[in-house]
Amino acid sequence: MRQRRGFKRLEGVKSARLIVIAAEGRDTENIYFEAMKASLCASGVHVEVLHRNDDESSPGNVLTQIVNFKNEYNIEEDDQLWVVVDRDKWKSKMLSSVARYCAQNNNLYFCVSNPCFELWLLLHLEDVTKYDEHKMKKLAANKKNSKHGETWLKKQMKTLLGHYHESDYDAFALLPTIGLAIYRAKLLDKNPADRWPQSVGTRVYNLAKSIMDIKND
Repeated sequence: MRQRRGFKRLEGVKSARLIVIAAEGRDTENIYFEAMKASLCASGVHVEVLHRNDDESSPGNVLTQIVNFKNEYNIEEDDQLWVVVDRDKWKSKMLSSVARYCAQNNNLYFCVSNPCFELWLLLHLEDVTKYDEHKMKKLAANKKNSKHGETWLKKQMKTLLGHYHESDYDAFALLPTIGLAIYRAKLLDKNPADRWPQSVGTRVYNLAKSIMDIKND
């Protein structure tokens, strides 16, 4: 059996907890988490964001990416490996399969945004719990605009930021309000025991708290 490699952790921190993130999107999530790593990462935490060069973005493929990492490196008891995916178009059966695997394996965490990761970004800027029923339905459906091909959430982000593209946006401009985003995401998470949000919601707040080493309240 091939011996696993030791992962090089933060210098001067003997027991730095490793947080590894594999995300569905090639750019959007990675831009955000690299910004968090650079400016908000707790001193005893080492964040590793896994990148990829293909469009194989199904929850199953994201899981495979993180499992391959786990099989290659020595993972310690308190290390966390996060599978970050969207509810979006994926069938419940596929999400259930990945959720089950994560629940049955130590160190693996399943993190879903419904409908997609842009909801987490939006929560830095707006409290969607104050949306009226019509606007909330538009958010939940997140349909593409036939004219420009943008989803409702992408258009909303562009309206609020002035510029937004999934592979080009200023994540550092959002981070000063991450506390608000965490608070708002917790308000949306009506049933945290569910494996993923069944209505509009995102579990990214749990990952953000872990990176910042914020204890559960």
